[in-house]
Amino acid sequence: MARIDEHGERIPLTVADYDRERGTVSVVIQAVGKTTHEMMTLREGDTILDFIGPLGLPSQIRNVEGTVVLVGGGLGVAPVYPQLRDYKRAGNHTISIIGFRTHDLVFWEDQFREYSDELIVCTDDGSYGRPGFVTVALGDVLANREHVKEVVAIGPIPMMKACCEVSRPYSVPTVVSLNSIMVDGTGMCGSCRVTVGGKMKFACVDGADFDGHLVNFDELNLRQKRFAREEKEALERFRSESAKMASLPARQPQPLTCEPVRGDLVPLPTPQPEPPGPRLPKNIKTIPPERAPMPQQDPHVRAHNFQEVALGLDMAGALHEAERCLRCKKPRCVPGCPVGIDIPGFISAVARQDFKQSYQILKATNTLPAVCGRVCPQESQCEVTCVVGAKFKPVAIGRLERFVADFAMGRGWDEAAPATEKPKKRAAIIGSGPAGLACAGELARYGVAVTVFEALHVAGGVLKYGIPEFRLPDIIIDTEIDNLKKMGVEIRVDTIIGKLFTIPQLMGDMGYDAVFVGTGAGSPKFAGIPGEAFNGVFSANEFLTRVNLMRGYQQPIYDTPVGMGKRVAVIGAGNTAMDAARVSLRMGAEKVTIVYRRSRRESPARMEELEHAIEEGIEFLWLTNPVEIQGNEAGWVTGMICQKMELGEPDSSGRRRPVPVAGSEFPLEVDTVIYALGTTANPIIAQTTPGLKVNKWGYIEADQRTGMTSIPGVFAGGDIVTGAATVILAMGAGRKAGLGMLEYMGLLAPPETAEPAQAGSR
Repeated sequence: MARIDEHGERIPLTVADYDRERGTVSVVIQAVGKTTHEMMTLREGDTILDFIGPLGLPSQIRNVEGTVVLVGGGLGVAPVYPQLRDYKRAGNHTISIIGFRTHDLVFWEDQFREYSDELIVCTDDGSYGRPGFVTVALGDVLANREHVKEVVAIGPIPMMKACCEVSRPYSVPTVVSLNSIMVDGTGMCGSCRVTVGGKMKFACVDGADFDGHLVNFDELNLRQKRFAREEKEALERFRSESAKMASLPARQPQPLTCEPVRGDLVPLPTPQPEPPGPRLPKNIKTIPPERAPMPQQDPHVRAHNFQEVALGLDMAGALHEAERCLRCKKPRCVPGCPVGIDIPGFISAVARQDFKQSYQILKATNTLPAVCGRVCPQESQCEVTCVVGAKFKPVAIGRLERFVADFAMGRGWDEAAPATEKPKKRAAIIGSGPAGLACAGELARYGVAVTVFEALHVAGGVLKYGIPEFRLPDIIIDTEIDNLKKMGVEIRVDTIIGKLFTIPQLMGDMGYDAVFVGTGAGSPKFAGIPGEAFNGVFSANEFLTRVNLMRGYQQPIYDTPVGMGKRVAVIGAGNTAMDAARVSLRMGAEKVTIVYRRSRRESPARMEELEHAIEEGIEFLWLTNPVEIQGNEAGWVTGMICQKMELGEPDSSGRRRPVPVAGSEFPLEVDTVIYALGTTANPIIAQTTPGLKVNKWGYIEADQRTGMTSIPGVFAGGDIVTGAATVILAMGAGRKAGLGMLEYMGLLAPPETAEPAQAGSR
């Protein structure tokens, strides 16, 4: 996977060859869209910003005790070559068929001839070699050669489909490569989905090689057109801008001399001294009964921009809210916080205007307070048990956390003291989402040398790709991550553990003493109804990743296509569904409807997010379930058939089970459908880590106290253990695992009452 520059999209490139001694890989590029046209202008010594791989599962090359026919069409010739070479080295008889449109496009004929017992070069126009398509040549080979045991076909989707239809009557196993549909490399976004044998598969995780006789090529062919309009517009802009640049006179580059602009910090008030003795509780009769209001953008304005909706308390509002805290002797709020923040302590410091101490109290247990103050569901955690809530609205703990964290930005309160000695232990963190970052922060506090490995090209995980800018600005995430770097944490992006390195390699040759797995959730869930292969059907992961991480909302400055229509339906009613719906509105949708099979009462979204969506004009169809997505002959969504539901008895989740109402089906006019139904476990780590125990759903089994897995020294936490949950719960799991790792490495004594952790215990 490659990204040429900061504004470029991610595109899949197949490794055609490699040189281990030189440390190079070879890729073959054809100028088709804007990004590949830009790549064609690169010269020796130029750089590409991101190059990520290898991706997918390795090809299963072995001695088949017969003949292997390898078919490459166009650019598919490049990835067929290394397979040809290895099939030959495995002792097979090889026949190669390579096809090009015209003689001018022929490449690597000599390389193929070296490893082919028979080579057939085809050109569509007959200008070189055998005239006609590779499929005709394949048919002749299968009809006239004995002992053909396998066919490998790589090229354009119509070509691979045609090859499979040629080989089907002969019952010759045919392998096809779907590397061209990969996007993120982990299966997280679901854009690489393909139907194989009637089941949904993901090329990034389950492929790229599949049994071609089981692949639904018709669906794939339709899906290749979903971004055609945006890609064409991007290419036309590139050509126009390139022509304008070429017409300008050459100028010598001038050095940049400007300094970055920095906003003025609010003056730091003089803190009031902390009263001596124990903290004394207050009387509820003496506190302000009303919460300090949270300033917000007007709904009619914010529905059309990506600026932050909630603007944050000012100092007067924060001091007002801090006065509402009773300073309980036995606070009920602290047990409700997954990371165990001393909530009365940090609020008491706010009331005394000692904001530095307040921040230090927060940071003692929470690595990301500015993040948690914005996106954590305090109303169902720390605030739900607040004593003030029995008579008034509870203290706005989350808003105060955000205020303190924001107030601390730019003041140098996170500057770490320089290390006086070399770290004695090393730890690897897999994934830079909330669990991984919390774990890294805990370990760094104890002087452990921490390396965080992130599969994507930026750190932050779900905070970056899943939560939109208007809820969690990038500058907030980047600042929190920079604070970790100041503590000595190293972050390596573009590194997929399980592909580039494995956990056994990390703990073996690479010398890490402990490993934490915080890869988050995996592939998205779909409903399994007819029509999900139509263009215009997304997972929320893919849609939000294109808009948030890849900056689709800043087109045309950024190249990533989004492919959204004007009438959007979002399936689900959790926080991700609210994000997808509200993003759709800001991306220009004329109508956005959330479709949910239960009632508003059962919606798992935060009340604040639900209310914001309603204020912005999102429509809701409660007690409604989609049963079919409709589309036209061109493969685009045109509507959705829905069915009314009613609530029956509670199911395993404790919520009342939705039951279909007979005869209640009705059409809904939409051209885009976004699924926000949760995710499944990411299998990449489990597939490449012998001895790692997972449950029947694929989630890693880990000790509840320490986070240790079935492998000593390997820990896990967050969504890869529990399934999809909240940011703060993932952080709590990461912090807990960090403490467990410190115990394992001998840097922290276990609690006196604790049983020693057993690998794999539950």
